Amino acid sequence: MPQKSIVQCSAGHLYTATWIPFYTATWIPFVGIKSLRLTPSTRYARCPVEKHWAVVSRPDPSTLTEEQLTAAQSHDAGWM
Repeated sequence: MPQKSIVQCSAGHLYTATWIPFYTATWIPFVGIKSLRLTPSTRYARCPVEKHWAVVSRPDPSTLTEEQLTAAQSHDAGWM
């Protein structure tokens, strides 16, 4: 089941996204590509913070500060 996760792009920006597991095959007719799966833990996707394409991954939430968690909640990429 997809779940909302904190995601970090290669430029260091934090945001939230609904991270669909690698093994889930989702096909929705007439919907564009939001990300390309590179490995089970990385994707190539558009960062909603500064509107650029980058490699993204999920950082360990326990290593993030309260300020970083709050900043991540202020941007949402939807599903990927």
